Amino acid sequence: MRKSIVQILKSLACKITVRSILLIVCAVVFVVSAYMLISYYAQGAREEQVFRKLAEVVAASDPSSEPDSADAHTDAPSETGTSQSEPDIWSVYRELHEQNQDMEGWVKIEGTAINYPVMYTPNDGDYYLNHGFDRKKAKSGVPFIDQRCSINPFGTNTIIYGHHMKNGTMFADLAKYKDQKFWEQHPIVRFDTLTAQQQYVIIAVFQSKIFRSDEDVFKHYNFINAQSQADFDRYIKNIKALALYDTGITTEYGDELISLVTCDYHDENGQMVVVARKIS
Repeated sequence: MRKSIVQILKSLACKITVRSILLIVCAVVFVVSAYMLISYYAQGAREEQVFRKLAEVVAASDPSSEPDSADAHTDAPSETGTSQSEPDIWSVYRELHEQNQDMEGWVKIEGTAINYPVMYTPNDGDYYLNHGFDRKKAKSGVPFIDQRCSINPFGTNTIIYGHHMKNGTMFADLAKYKDQKFWEQHPIVRFDTLTAQQQYVIIAVFQSKIFRSDEDVFKHYNFINAQSQADFDRYIKNIKALALYDTGITTEYGDELISLVTCDYHDENGQMVVVARKIS
């Protein structure tokens, strides 16, 4: 009898110990997960605050205002190598470019959180995947141009990448274009260079993915410069076939395009792509 009681007590003690350990483990996992989640959003908020300040600098300048003097911006960069190409727009971005000369433009879409500088590092294409505008490590990164693209002058298709952040920043709002009504209300992308204010009209919205190099399929991200009209037409035919809906917007060989690309979770290595044609 006494032996049975001892065995029962040992069994209870064992169960209590296992239960306590499980409770402790669960509590630790919960605390660590909560800490990581809070840290993630807190870091995202800090990084977004930096971009809000940059946007305020841009908004504070009036691109339609006249320069104070004829030589007010004699050091403005130019695609032709000469100065004063677009003094007004240069006055908007000059301060930011002086902070970081990797900046080559600014992308903005009304009605979204997309309002960011665009970077270009041809010798280190993924640098701004995990670095901020101040060049410090940052999860949000900064939207950046594919290193294979040219910027002086721009080529047929300028591909701009940006993260799909869980807090809705960077290029997360591209996902809203899955809804045709959203596109109808927000068909214009503004992409300024350091010398020109530019507008693009969206011609196609589609989902794709990063394929293996040996897969013989259409890879939208490999279209940079059209080698011929047939090359251009083939690309347009493919993106129109993938499009989530018909925009009715046409384009032709010789037009300048931009592609805004972010991660999408419809598939492994999925991408959300918005392609637009320059209209001004």
